[in-house]
Amino acid sequence: MSITFPLPNNKIEMAATTYNVLFPEIENATIIGTGNVANWFVYALKKAKIQINQIYGRHLNKCKILAEKCGAEAIDDLSKLKKNSNLYIFSVNDDGYKDVVAQIPFELPMAVLTAGSVSQCVLAPITPRYGTIYPCQTISSTMDFSQVEVPLCIEGCDEQFENQLLHFANNLSDTVVRMNEQQRQQLHLAAVFACNFGNALNGVSFDILKNANINPQLLLPLLQNTLNKLKTMTPKDAQTGPAARGDKNVIAKHLGMIEDEKLREIYRLMSEIIQENQNK
Repeated sequence: MSITFPLPNNKIEMAATTYNVLFPEIENATIIGTGNVANWFVYALKKAKIQINQIYGRHLNKCKILAEKCGAEAIDDLSKLKKNSNLYIFSVNDDGYKDVVAQIPFELPMAVLTAGSVSQCVLAPITPRYGTIYPCQTISSTMDFSQVEVPLCIEGCDEQFENQLLHFANNLSDTVVRMNEQQRQQLHLAAVFACNFGNALNGVSFDILKNANINPQLLLPLLQNTLNKLKTMTPKDAQTGPAARGDKNVIAKHLGMIEDEKLREIYRLMSEIIQENQNK
C-alpha cells in the first residue's frame, strides 16, 4: 500500500506579461547534479518536452545512466560545461553549492537552485538572473514519478524573473507556489519534522515489530489513515493515543518496555508535546 498525501490543484495561471517579450521561452536546460531531486527534474523536463543538453555529476558512470534517459551529454568536469542552455538547474548537496558555483567557467543566462534552506543569492556571482525551484516532496530516484505530486516553490531575484520561473514551473507541476526565502526555509523545517523525523520514527516502529516477530506491514493502514484524516481536520483534532487521553498508566508501561535510553526520552518528550498541544 502506498502512502500518499494528495494536494489540491494550485496551478498558477500566468497572464501574458512583459517577460514574454524581454526573455525567451525556456526551451532547454542543463542539470548540475545527479541525486534524487535531479532524477525527478530529468523526468519532469522530459515529460514537458524541454530539452536537457547536459548533466553534470562527480561520478561519470552515474551521470551517464541519468543522461541516457533524456539524451543529454554526461560530463564530470565543469570546465566542459557548454553555453547552449537557457536555464541551469543546480541540484547538489546544500553544503556543496559554494564549491560547485566557484567552478562554473562562464556567466550563465539564468540559473536556479533546488534546495530548501540555501539562499538563492549563492548563484548571484555567476548569473544576473537567479532563483529557486524547490520541490517540497520526499524523492527517491527509484520511485515511480508518474504517481507522485511534487509541489514547486518558486522565488526569483526580481519580479520579472520570478514570473518567468512561475510560467516555466507550471509545465512541470500542477502545484506551483510563490515563496520567499524565509517562507521556504520554514517549509523545509516543517518538512523535516513531518517527513524525515516521522519516517525515522516509522523505522523505530518497524524495528519494534520485527523484534516481536510481527509483520510491520500491519502499520500501513494506520499510517495511511493518519494522513487521510489531515484532509478534513487539524493534527490536534486528529491526535489519538495514550498521551492525548492522558492515560498515565499506559505511558508508564510503555516507558518500562523501552530499553534504549534515547528512545525512552523521545517517547517521554513526544508524550509531553502531545499533552501540551491538547491543553492549548
